[in-house]
Amino acid sequence: MSEAGHRMITRDDIIALEARCLEQIREDVLYSVRNDAKLRAVLTSKNYDDFKNIVDAAHLTPLSASDKMNAKTKNRIWNSATRD
Repeated sequence: MSEAGHRMITRDDIIALEARCLEQIREDVLYSVRNDAKLRAVLTSKNYDDFKNIVDAAHLTPLSASDKMNAKTKNRIWNSATRD
């Protein structure tokens, strides 16, 4: 066997592998969510813009009641231009 075949697996190798696996899982979940949205949108949208908007927003989730009541979220200015 070659030298590379006998290399020891390091902690950094495991961390990098874990990061790649988690990223791949996130990509797979997003693909599934977007694909489901496409299947729904193809039946419900009237034009391409509606279809595109449905698919583009597929990964978003509505705010929960606790999110709405959270003081940090409630007082946050979403448009930084309004602070000036």
